[in-house]
Amino acid sequence: FAGSPSDQGAEAPLWLEISPQPNSSSQKIEDLMEMVKKLQKVGSLEPRVEVLINRINEVQQAKKKASEELGDARTVWETLQKELDSLSGEKVRLKEILSKKQETLRILRLHCQDKENEAQRKQTMLQECKERISALNSQIEQEKNKQRQLRLDFEEQLEDLMGQYKELWEFHKPERLALEIGTLDSSKEQLLKEEKLVEAKLEDVKHRLCSQFGAKGHTINEGLFLRSPEAAAVVHLFEEENRKAQELLEAAAQRQEQLQQKCQQLQQKRQRLKEELEKLGVQVPAQAQSKQEEQAGLGEAANPKPFGVSEEKDPESSTK
Repeated sequence: FAGSPSDQGAEAPLWLEISPQPNSSSQKIEDLMEMVKKLQKVGSLEPRVEVLINRINEVQQAKKKASEELGDARTVWETLQKELDSLSGEKVRLKEILSKKQETLRILRLHCQDKENEAQRKQTMLQECKERISALNSQIEQEKNKQRQLRLDFEEQLEDLMGQYKELWEFHKPERLALEIGTLDSSKEQLLKEEKLVEAKLEDVKHRLCSQFGAKGHTINEGLFLRSPEAAAVVHLFEEENRKAQELLEAAAQRQEQLQQKCQQLQQKRQRLKEELEKLGVQVPAQAQSKQEEQAGLGEAANPKPFGVSEEKDPESSTK
């Protein structure tokens, strides 16, 4: 019974062929009876009666046994047929189950493939996130180093600004500014005195020339005198002194202008430093502001008039 239904179905007709049929056994009995009749006619029946009886008994027993085996075989065949039917139904059911299992397996494989793809994608995303985190950490470290360097630079700039502020504070002291202004005024007065002396000498030379040649011969003899060595020496001396005086005046004016520009630049720089210090949170004392205003007032009060005005007025007074 452990074989497949197809094998069991193929064996059932074989058993039916092996088992003795009722027609064949009855045919043998009839043949035996005819043989007995023939032997009786011939007269040789007596020696073989017992043998024939034994054979008949054996045949009957074989027939009985064959009938029993046939019944058993039929029972077995019916049982096997029922089992074959049940196995056929089981086969159909198992085929359906197999189909469902195969479909489930296919779905599970697809699901597993999706999970593997998802895991691969997550692994890739994780690697990318790690790389981004590493890049961000390096950027953060660079930014920290940059901020540290900026802080150091800021501290150095703050120290430089404080030093410059102290230097400007020392330079803008009223005593120092007053000393510079006094020096410039004395230089200006000295140059004006030298200019007046030169103009006086020039006037003296002109008066001497006029007194020597007279008013009438002034026009005639002026060219002769100017061609003379004395006049050339006087003119050369006058030009030399005038040139020196002009150079001194120009140098003094340039020096004063440079000092004024420097004062303005320093005041502007001081104002910028003050604003920067206020932005940085450093309080500037009110005394420094008042001194700055006083220095600005002193600078405006001590600002002399341009030299061109005095130079224009002095020749007019000399000619008068």
